[in-house]
Amino acid sequence: MKTLKILWLLCCIGFTSVTWAQTTVTGTVLDTQNVPLPGATVLEKGTMNGTTTDFDGNFSIDVDDNAVLVFSYLGYNSQEMPVSGQTSITVQLVEDATQLEDVVVVGYGTQKKSDVTGSIASLKSENFNKGVVANPGQLLQGKLAGVNVTSVSGEPGASQNIIIRGVGSLRSGTTPLFVVDGFVIDNASTGVASNPLNFINPQDIASIDVLKDASAAAIYGARAANGVVVITTKRGQSGKTEMNLSMSTAFSTIANPMDVFSADEFRTQVPAAGGTLLDG
Repeated sequence: MKTLKILWLLCCIGFTSVTWAQTTVTGTVLDTQNVPLPGATVLEKGTMNGTTTDFDGNFSIDVDDNAVLVFSYLGYNSQEMPVSGQTSITVQLVEDATQLEDVVVVGYGTQKKSDVTGSIASLKSENFNKGVVANPGQLLQGKLAGVNVTSVSGEPGASQNIIIRGVGSLRSGTTPLFVVDGFVIDNASTGVASNPLNFINPQDIASIDVLKDASAAAIYGARAANGVVVITTKRGQSGKTEMNLSMSTAFSTIANPMDVFSADEFRTQVPAAGGTLLDG
């Protein structure tokens, strides 16, 4: 009995020490103009413990005394700050200048992202989805905000249905306008119900830019009512010659095979069941 009491006491002391090691840290995440950043991510480095800031940029999180907090926000450089026993922290995040210098493709040429006033989502080849990609739509599936990419059917190699910013019409269709290297692809004459990208090799695409707002209609007219997908293919570059080879292999098996007649058995069983077989 005495041993059990000692073990219980040690467990209580250990639990108390762990409880004491936790610190509630509150603070605010601001930009360089002291404007609060709502929705910024606050994460304890090396763990899954995290939270986000509220509308006023405030946050509260329980962490260890020696923890390091990582602050991140879309379009800004991430910043790490050790807690070191602090209970209140104010962080200023700096804009990521490299993202503002990215060049995006619009209907009338190329511009720096910092100079574009419309809503444009850009995806470069190094950020495409990896693996076996049978359709260009799979390259940006789940990569761009406001762009929903789904398979038309469950058939292998089925084309992708791309919807930008939700369904805008019930009868006029939701397919965006596709532009490949400056040439507008007319979806009406291809005979493809979802999109006309099946003829493009995904390995030949260098970047995909999605024009999501009404400024696209000012360039392409009413055809761009559902948005525009601008595709830029790869081009030759100066320097040493390179050759890229992409190979893949796959196999499939029937999960639940059914026992069916062979051709000879079928010819025998149909007359036996009183049927007439027209085997010509």
